[in-house]
Amino acid sequence: MMRGIINSSISFRFLVVIIAAVLLVFGINQMANMPVDMMPEISPPYVEIQTEALGLSAKEVEQMITMPMEQDLLAGVAWLDVIRSESVPGLSSVLIYFEPGTDLFQARQMVAERLSQAAVGLPHVSKPPTMIQPLSTASRFMIVGLSSSELSLIQMSVLARWTIAPRLMGVPGVAHVSVWGNRDRQLQVQVDPDRLRARNVTLEQVVETTGNALWVSSLSYLEASTPGTGGFIDTPNQRLSIWHVLPITSAEELAQVPIEGTKSLLLSDIADVVEDHQPLIGDAVVNDNPNLMLVVEKLPGTNTLQVTRDVERALDLIRPGFTAIDFDASIFRPATFIEMAIANLTQTLVIAAILILVLLGLFLYSWRAVLVGLASIAFSMVAALYVLYLRGETLNAMVLAGLVVALGVIIDEAVVESDIIVRRLIQNRHMEEPLSTVEVVRESLAEVHGSTIFSTLIMLLLVVPIFFIRGVTGSLYQATAVSYLLAVLAALVTGLIVIPAFSLIFFANNQPVKRFSPISVWFTNSYSRFVLRSLSKPNAIFAIAIILVLVVAVSVPLFGYPQELPTMREPYVQVSLEAAPGTSHQAMDRIVSLVSSDLRSIPGVLNVGAHVGRAVFGDQVVGINSAQLWVQIASDGNYTSTVGAIEDLTSGYTGVKMDVHTYTDQVLNQPHFTTSETMTLRVFGEEQDVLRSEAEKLQSLIASIEGVSDAQVIYPAVEPTIEIEVNLPVAQKYGIKPGDVRRTAASLFSGIQVGSLFEEQKIFDVVVWSTPETRDSISDIRNLMIDTPSGGQVRLGELADVRMVASPTVIKREAVSPYMDVYFTVAARDAQAVVTEINATLQNYLFPLEYHAEVMGDYSSRLLSQQQLLISGLVVLIGIFLLVQAATRNWRLAIALLLSLPAAVSGGILATVISGKQISLLSMFGMLAIVGICLRSVILLINRCQALAKKGEITTELVVLGSSERFTPWLMTLLMTASVFMLIIIFGNAPGHEILLPIAVSAVGSLVTTTLYILLIVPALYLRFGTYQESELELTQEPVPNYG
Repeated sequence: MMRGIINSSISFRFLVVIIAAVLLVFGINQMANMPVDMMPEISPPYVEIQTEALGLSAKEVEQMITMPMEQDLLAGVAWLDVIRSESVPGLSSVLIYFEPGTDLFQARQMVAERLSQAAVGLPHVSKPPTMIQPLSTASRFMIVGLSSSELSLIQMSVLARWTIAPRLMGVPGVAHVSVWGNRDRQLQVQVDPDRLRARNVTLEQVVETTGNALWVSSLSYLEASTPGTGGFIDTPNQRLSIWHVLPITSAEELAQVPIEGTKSLLLSDIADVVEDHQPLIGDAVVNDNPNLMLVVEKLPGTNTLQVTRDVERALDLIRPGFTAIDFDASIFRPATFIEMAIANLTQTLVIAAILILVLLGLFLYSWRAVLVGLASIAFSMVAALYVLYLRGETLNAMVLAGLVVALGVIIDEAVVESDIIVRRLIQNRHMEEPLSTVEVVRESLAEVHGSTIFSTLIMLLLVVPIFFIRGVTGSLYQATAVSYLLAVLAALVTGLIVIPAFSLIFFANNQPVKRFSPISVWFTNSYSRFVLRSLSKPNAIFAIAIILVLVVAVSVPLFGYPQELPTMREPYVQVSLEAAPGTSHQAMDRIVSLVSSDLRSIPGVLNVGAHVGRAVFGDQVVGINSAQLWVQIASDGNYTSTVGAIEDLTSGYTGVKMDVHTYTDQVLNQPHFTTSETMTLRVFGEEQDVLRSEAEKLQSLIASIEGVSDAQVIYPAVEPTIEIEVNLPVAQKYGIKPGDVRRTAASLFSGIQVGSLFEEQKIFDVVVWSTPETRDSISDIRNLMIDTPSGGQVRLGELADVRMVASPTVIKREAVSPYMDVYFTVAARDAQAVVTEINATLQNYLFPLEYHAEVMGDYSSRLLSQQQLLISGLVVLIGIFLLVQAATRNWRLAIALLLSLPAAVSGGILATVISGKQISLLSMFGMLAIVGICLRSVILLINRCQALAKKGEITTELVVLGSSERFTPWLMTLLMTASVFMLIIIFGNAPGHEILLPIAVSAVGSLVTTTLYILLIVPALYLRFGTYQESELELTQEPVPNYG
């Protein structure tokens, strides 16, 4: 079949070359449109639903919103895997994870159908539940700071919410724009309880008056809830529409509205009518002062570079209309790192291409052969990238790593075929009856393609275990494995179809190659003398092989878990700040401003911006005590020392917890990505107090199990909360119901929206609230006057117990139930045995009704992954052995080669350990890059020796001759591959090389021992075990018996 493909390529060589050239040009052109990102899309299919409920505690959010949504609306949705939720003060966030492979948009449709019932299924204490837009794994791609010396924060917020954010949302690829520090313009009727009491006006009168003064009210019991339409009139000649113009556009005008049920009182007589903003759930600090911040997020699969430039273009277009606002788009811009990485990698690629060109010229000694080799490399790389583009993949660090790993295979394919053609053409020149160029090219390529097929199959098998790794590690490295596989297949297709056509066209001139390269001759002769002497001491060679194999065996425990990626040298560092639960907004602004100012003083820091708390429909589900500072680092400064100075500074603060990391690290540490050696016993139940008690009992119970260590209960963080409990007997005396107390307190301490004001295509809320000075202490709550049915008033402190209690800042739920975790580790015992004993203990434990516990998460998934990896690894080893045996047709030699193969990569392990890096999957990919070309060279060497052995017995001279023929192509592959990886090591500290550096270190080390393996150990093994060879299968023809 191989000969048939080669013959077809040669016969239609001009058509093949034209098609290849068109595909090359078209592929390069299309790759310009390939999405570029830092990381592949690795998020599981999930949908997030957020419900804003400003003023509710975490417990109330859970009871009134989260639990009804989970149990009544979302449980049982199609393709559901698990439901997780977080309830924090003022917000419910429900995450619905679907089974792997679920179409995200179909899943969103199913969730949307369930959410349509939320209007009748949830109490009216919140905004409607909102399904968040699908987001990319690393969704944030730009943060824009807004500041102004002319406009107030409310004025800026109006422009940001109604003009700037919608304009950016219209940019293709933008999923959402969150406005941190947004201060919605409101008309607030701030009532004074003393003035109400003095004028004998009730709070209900104020609410009714304010709501009915507007066109539209959200309160269904008010007349303004059904404002009616203007209508129209028909005259004899025309129809005239009727339009009512609301005369209220400002606080001053609203203050002049008369109060219902009074003779001459106005709202201004009993309240301060002002223009203000809503209670803040978050804030932004820009230029060390409270300002606004736009966090722009992108859709999955979006080209980060393109969408960044489109957003910057949109900002440039609107900037002339907002001269009073300073736009700072440099706070966070990942595209800057991508641009730096592309520039650095392009420099490395150009230098590598020049080195490859020089080495090809020096060793092939034929410009035609050089062109064939370069065309092969270029077409293979472009073909692999184009297929990735057609698959909808992004060009990211992990995909690039796969292409770099396959680069050695691509180079070796080009070198082997160019070298064999040149070698056979020179030999043909000295034959008595030279063959035609067509025959020489055909036979030369057919000579190596049998070995190429076997080696390619082996290389494809080598990455199969990667697809059995679970979690984020599997998702990341599977992207690398896919790009590697596509590049290897592209190299195979190029070798079978493109190179034969190119070779015949370039070498069509009768015998253009006259002699071997002098450099190649000198190196080959030197190697022949060396290997001839070495093969006389086979025991010493085998001893070296055994030592190298033992190095690999001893290093197995050094392989680490989890497999973390190297930290990217991003020019933006994120400082996550966590203050004590219950810290006020004003205190957080002071702390963040102070830290921001101190960070700006560090040499090498260009800019600092920060956001506190959260934003409406933002990607942070946190309280006001949480903040993130974004630090821009100068590109011309010392990156390591600057980051070190930031870490030193943040570690010096007391009372707050700060962590310094990059945005990529934060993304990979999200809950649905993280893996850990710590094991979790999760206790499920309804009441937090009972959960705490049961978790403590189970913690003591499992701590006594052999092998369990460091067992600890993970308690939820708590914050001080004012709790109000109405005394029913006392309230009964006054005729007051508990609901009356809650509604009055809600109006005065949280505010009640009574309507909306429509102005200049914008909508503003109108709110009834209390004056700030009457709601700033616990005594104000106790002194709150509650209206009685008889027309009197009574203090809240007389009706209810007002006390300070501790309540959770966040309530987490999974599988429609709250939970509390007990963390523990396993030492000095098999983990499976420990889990089995814990499960047996749980079976005998008496839980309260509705409570249970499970050993959760990472361990079970990791154990299954390890089992699948072990099975797949064994299958791969068997497959490699069978392929090596099929290629060599020698069982004993195949066993010897497989057992000694670890010696080829021992140098990669040593180089990784010496460099101080962890032996990780990236290091293994570096070894994989060399194992592929190693096995190809081994099979080619053995097949050449077997071909020579057909003419006589296996002798040392014969093995030397076969090895010498393989020496020059291996030396070329070695030098070119080493040049690429050495350049990566040299530029390893430059942005863009972080993922490639551990690959390059292990690859260069593996090249050293692989050279020793191919040029010394394999000839010795063949000389010892190669005497026996199975005969090739041949078809014979027998006469058909005549039974007539």
